Amino acid sequence: MILTLTVPEPDPFDREFAEDYVHVSRDLASGEVDSIYVEQFDDPHLSRSNARAVGLRLLALADEWDRVEARPMLRRLPDVDERLRNRDV
Repeated sequence: MILTLTVPEPDPFDREFAEDYVHVSRDLASGEVDSIYVEQFDDPHLSRSNARAVGLRLLALADEWDRVEARPMLRRLPDVDERLRNRDV
């Protein structure tokens, strides 16, 4: 049996609230995603809409992180890189 759950679309203000408090944290040296950071809320009592928006934001960032890790890393060829660097543009 497959259970389908439909979550109401959050209000734009609640979506903005989630974006203000939930961020991707990157490693300073490599610039790669290191973690998802949730700031301390001004008021720890969330409304249903705030909670849904934060949950959706967490899921979206986790999915984005998965896509970034699954993407193959591009390698630069040194001889092509050197020719482009010396090019007068």
